[in-house]
Amino acid sequence: MQAWELGLRLRQRREEIGLTAAAAGRAIGIIQAYVSGVESGRVKLPAARLARMVEVYELEPEDAAELEELRLGASRRAWWHEYSQLFPAEFIRFLGYEAGAEHIRFYDNELMHGLLQTEQYARAVIAGGTTTIRLTEVERRVAARMARQARLHAENPLRVTALLGEGALRQQVGGPVVMSEQLDHLVRLMTERPEQIEIRVLPFAAGAHPALGGSFQILSFPSPRLPDLVWQEVLTSIDIIDQSTRVTDYQVTFAEARERALGSEDSLDLIRRIAKEMT
Repeated sequence: MQAWELGLRLRQRREEIGLTAAAAGRAIGIIQAYVSGVESGRVKLPAARLARMVEVYELEPEDAAELEELRLGASRRAWWHEYSQLFPAEFIRFLGYEAGAEHIRFYDNELMHGLLQTEQYARAVIAGGTTTIRLTEVERRVAARMARQARLHAENPLRVTALLGEGALRQQVGGPVVMSEQLDHLVRLMTERPEQIEIRVLPFAAGAHPALGGSFQILSFPSPRLPDLVWQEVLTSIDIIDQSTRVTDYQVTFAEARERALGSEDSLDLIRRIAKEMT
């Protein structure tokens, strides 16, 4: 997230002074692709190179100090880097965004979101979800999923607004016992942290609605400089969406779907009823 903000601020300043990425690269002594990589947050920036960019971009000392702080933050290794050999690079980037987010809104129609899963549910999903995962990887993947949930208990806890299709409540992942425990876990989250975690259900009776057909999540960040992002994961691909017009489409879709979902109390009652059915 800090690398992303650093890149956005450098690009904004470059455009303010009327430099193209190619012209900036020539002035700094790097290629255009490197400039673009830094601006997208995908390329790490050494201190000396940032100092040269500060000089070329004629940045004020206060701005330069803030950018250096962002650069240092971006260079630190976080917990998810130990899983870099296990997951694709794009998913590792997503973990960084998720860890730095302030609010996540998501819609899931068949599975519980990773932040809401119990350990047994996560294990059942990972072990049975795809043939491309080796059995030796299952426990490390479960550990990574549980580590993500630390943000729910942090000093500045992540706020969650979840829309769950009724199918996600009834799909017996891991069997009825595991599923009953998973639904009880949702009930605890909803009753113990109502100001932090909102879970609403889109019942089968809701019929067609704007979000029907695909899961997605919208990430919002504490820095006003950072726009919302969308994360979408399907069977064969994962995607971080940052184009403003596409993100807006997802924001509108989520808001309209939320209007059609059950209220918090009715959602809680339905989850409790389905949990009883499991036992």
